[in-house]
Amino acid sequence: MQEQAVTQTTRPRALALSEEEHQRLQRRYQRRRSLTAYLFLLPGAIFFFAFLVIPILLLFFYTFNNGGIISEREWVGLANWRNVLRDDLVITAIKNTVVYCLMAIPAVFVISMVLALVLQQAARGGSAFRSLLYIPTLAPYVVAALLWQFVVHRDFGILNMILVEFGQEPRNWLGSPDLALRSITMLEVWRGVGFWTLLFLAGLIGLPKELYQAAAIDGANAWQRFRYLTIPLMRPTFFFAVVMATIWNLQLFDSVSILTNGGPQNSTVTVVWYIQQTTFAYTDKVGFGAALSFMLLLLILFLALIEIRLLRKR
Repeated sequence: MQEQAVTQTTRPRALALSEEEHQRLQRRYQRRRSLTAYLFLLPGAIFFFAFLVIPILLLFFYTFNNGGIISEREWVGLANWRNVLRDDLVITAIKNTVVYCLMAIPAVFVISMVLALVLQQAARGGSAFRSLLYIPTLAPYVVAALLWQFVVHRDFGILNMILVEFGQEPRNWLGSPDLALRSITMLEVWRGVGFWTLLFLAGLIGLPKELYQAAAIDGANAWQRFRYLTIPLMRPTFFFAVVMATIWNLQLFDSVSILTNGGPQNSTVTVVWYIQQTTFAYTDKVGFGAALSFMLLLLILFLALIEIRLLRKR
C-alpha cells in the first residue's frame, strides 16, 4: 500500500516535469526559429538602412547647410527651403513636370491597353509582337535617345518626312519651346508602351472567362463587356499602374539631359534635372538641391497617397 501511494504521488511530478521540459524545448525551438528568420532578414535590413533610410536622413540634414558634399558646410537653417520656394525656375520645373505627366501617363495607358486587348485576341504571332514591343523598354536611355534624335531630326528625321509627304512643313521638334516637351513625351511613351502592355496583358489573361461567356450569352456586345467587365475587374492592375507611373514620370531626367539639357528657353526643365544641375554643376548649392529633392519626395508621397485614397473609394 505504501509503495502504491509513493508511486501515485511521484507520477504527477514526473508528468509535470515532462510537461515543463516539453514547454522549455518548445520555447528553445521557437527562439532558434526566430533567430534564423532574423538572420535571413538581416541582409535586406542592412541594405534598406544603408541605401534608403540613411541617405534620406543625410538628405534632410543637407537641406539646412550650404557647401559641397565633401567640402566644409555652413549651417543656414531654413534658407535653402525659402530659396527653393522663391526660385522661378523651380516653378517652371514643377509646371513642366506636371504637364509632362498629364500628357504621358494617359497616352501610354490608352495605347498599351489597346495593344494588350489586341494581343489577347491574337491567335498567332503574339509572342513575337510582345518581344518587339518590349525592345524599347530594354534599350538603354542613351541608345533610345540617340535613336529618337534621328526620328525627330529637322532635316532628315522620319517624322518630318511623313509630315512633308502630307504637305506639311518640317518642324524643329527639339529646338522649339512649344514642341520640345511633346517630343520628349513621345519618346517616353514609346519606351513605356512595351512594359505597360505586358502588365495589362497579364491582368487580362487572369480575368475569369466564364463571366465573358455568360455576358455574351446574355447579349452583351464587345463594348459592353469591356465597359462592365474588363474595366471593373482590371481595377487592381490600373491602381498599381497609376501609382507607379506617377512616381516614375515625376522623376523624368535622362531624356531631358541627353536631348535638350533643359532647353530651349527652359521649356523642358524638370524637377529632377534641376536637382542634378544645382547639386552637381554648382558645388555651393548642394543644400538647395537637397531641399528641392526632399520637396520632390514629399510631393511624390502626397500624390501617391491621394491616388491610393481616390482609387480605393472608387
